[in-house]
Amino acid sequence: MSDNNQRNFPLTGIRIVDLTNVIAGPVSTRVLAQLGAEVIKVEVPWGRAIGNIAMHTDVPGELRPYNKVASFNEVNRGKRSIAIDLAQEEGRILLREIISVSDVVIENYSPRVMGNLELSYESLLTERPDLIMVSMPALGGSGPWSSYISFGPGTDALGGLSDVTGYENGPPHKPGNYYADHNSAFHVSTGIVAALSQRRRTGKGQRMEIVLREVTMAVIGEQFLGYQLSGDAPVRMGSHHRDAAPHNVYPCRGDDEWVVIAVESDEEWRRLCDAIGNPNWSDYDRFATKPDRLDNQDELDSRITDWTRNQTNYEIMHKLQGHGVKAGAVLKSPDVLSDPHFKSRGFIDETDHEDAGTNHHPGLPFRLSRSERRMGVAAPMFAEHSDWALAELLCLEPSDIANLRDKNTTPLEPVDRTF
Repeated sequence: MSDNNQRNFPLTGIRIVDLTNVIAGPVSTRVLAQLGAEVIKVEVPWGRAIGNIAMHTDVPGELRPYNKVASFNEVNRGKRSIAIDLAQEEGRILLREIISVSDVVIENYSPRVMGNLELSYESLLTERPDLIMVSMPALGGSGPWSSYISFGPGTDALGGLSDVTGYENGPPHKPGNYYADHNSAFHVSTGIVAALSQRRRTGKGQRMEIVLREVTMAVIGEQFLGYQLSGDAPVRMGSHHRDAAPHNVYPCRGDDEWVVIAVESDEEWRRLCDAIGNPNWSDYDRFATKPDRLDNQDELDSRITDWTRNQTNYEIMHKLQGHGVKAGAVLKSPDVLSDPHFKSRGFIDETDHEDAGTNHHPGLPFRLSRSERRMGVAAPMFAEHSDWALAELLCLEPSDIANLRDKNTTPLEPVDRTF
């Protein structure tokens, strides 16, 4: 990581103290680390990721399993790590010292935690008057539900996303991934960059709150607008669309192989018919116009399935794209990692981790023509940069560092803790 000051990264010179856990917060600081910020990951002394997981292993002879937690290593690439016990007063004092030489501190605890630790924004201003502090409560720091806690599935539900996710006439579904977390993460990184820009102009920091429930609601605004205009609440419709037909996921040759096809206009429908050889049924009056196709989607899907199931998803995608029809093969994780298009664009980020080995990750989904991105830097091992933080960053004496280690205030290995 020593090259950070020698290369053209947009956020070179910015230091961020990361107190976050799980997905949303760590992804946001991972993005900023890839843009050149120096991110110090402050870990709890007794485990990684969610609580006390991966302290032990069922694999005989396996060493340091806590450094092999896949979810942690994915979302913490490019960061430095120090473990600090914030339940100890010495730990809180140490964190304040790190914050005093940092630009941003970010946390995603429930709203009461930072105050209980005597680490409120107002108190931290004594260490760093222009500090930018980011909080990520699930439901907000104020309001009647501010003390409630939640993970992504809860905020998906409370933000309205789960209600519109699911099959027709079926129950709501959780989206397939940590949607609220990843969506929030990119909002957070954008907000931090905006706050840094304003501080550069005004010399003043600020407190920033980004609420997972609210950013979930923000990305489905058309659902709420549609209700206000029509008076009809949105309904679940699986992979169908209100204004496009055919619009679905279709089975292809092979085991669990699928392709997505989306047709919005009558012109696209004619191009689809040409691509599939203009079968007799393509001239049926009940498919002639978009309203007709919307009224007869089940039969239409059945007809198209008869065509798709005898070809591979890639064959169908290339054939339809050649006719100007929107289509995409449904790729599994192995397919995505080996995808030639991703490889040609240098999107896949490859890292070598001392304990976890070589891994491939999604890269940054944006590029800057005059700036570099930090690629190929693995997540840190547990407390890997403790000596750097204590001796180089804070210039503590060896005797003081030894005292902190003796008290397990800043352990170099996880402290086994029984909950």
